[in-house]
Amino acid sequence: MKKFLLLVVAFLFLGIGAQAQSTMSKGQLVGSARLGFGGGGIPIAVAADYGIVDDLINGEDAISVGGQVGIFMYDSNISFTLAARGNFHYQFIDNLDTYAGLQIGLHTSGLSFGFDLGTRYYFNDKFAVGIEFGGCGFTGTSIGVSMKL
Repeated sequence: MKKFLLLVVAFLFLGIGAQAQSTMSKGQLVGSARLGFGGGGIPIAVAADYGIVDDLINGEDAISVGGQVGIFMYDSNISFTLAARGNFHYQFIDNLDTYAGLQIGLHTSGLSFGFDLGTRYYFNDKFAVGIEFGGCGFTGTSIGVSMKL
């Protein structure tokens, strides 16, 4: 757990002093692939977020909607999730997209609802690494890569 927290802190400090660029804006599509841990199994997910509104507060914010498909493997069981997601993004530090939102969808066991909290650090105009907590049908942590499409 200590290594994980150090990784989160490192992502936050990597953005200090970087060139300014918008991490999420209206009309922007971002695709992500994540691998998780926690919750007794291994979740794998792909997601897409599309910016529908930006510049609500001071030009550093946006709202996105999108979808997510996931698979969760534990012991000898496999479950699936198909969810819609909506997130509020705020760029506290250059190149760091911080977001929180809601997810609702279908899980193998029925209707599922969840909250997510995440961050993506952009190394350039297109590629990022990120961490996301929570989500629909899964309550653990996942790490992955994202790309602006």
